[in-house]
Formats: sequence, structure tokens, C-alpha cells
Amino acid sequence: MEETSGKDTRSRYTERQLAAAGEVALDLRHALNNPLAALMAEAQLLAMEPLQPEHRAAVDRIIDLCRRTVNLVRGLDAATRAANDA
Repeated sequence: MEETSGKDTRSRYTERQLAAAGEVALDLRHALNNPLAALMAEAQLLAMEPLQPEHRAAVDRIIDLCRRTVNLVRGLDAATRAANDA
């Protein structure tokens, strides 16, 4: 019976760890999304302006990096949901 109790304790501990990780991921997602959205909006507005080729390339890189970061944040969110469902 002690063995079952130990497994239950470990299971509850693991569940608490996953819940805590999910909260951290949610906080991180919110902390990243707001400045990221603002940066993306500014870069997209700048991309509408006539720019010299080297500046256009820099703005395009900023937009690409913002999109990649958005995808990473979404992946973090999906991974957190999958872990919590497990």
C-alpha cells in the first residue's frame, strides 16, 4: 500500500509541476505577445514606406524574425496545452 501511496504522491507532484510550468508559459506568452505585436506593427508600417534597398532588407528581416518568434510563442502555448492534457 505504501508503494501505491508513493506513486500517488509522485503523480500529484508531477501534476503540480506541469501546472506551474503552464502558468510560467502563459505569463511568458503574454509578456512576449504585446511588445512583439507592437514591433511587428511598426515594422509593417515602415515596410510600406519607400526605402533604400539595405533598409528594406533590414525591415524584411525584422518582420521575418517577428513572425518566427510569434510561431515559437504559439508552439510554447500548444506544448503547454498538450502537457496539461496528458
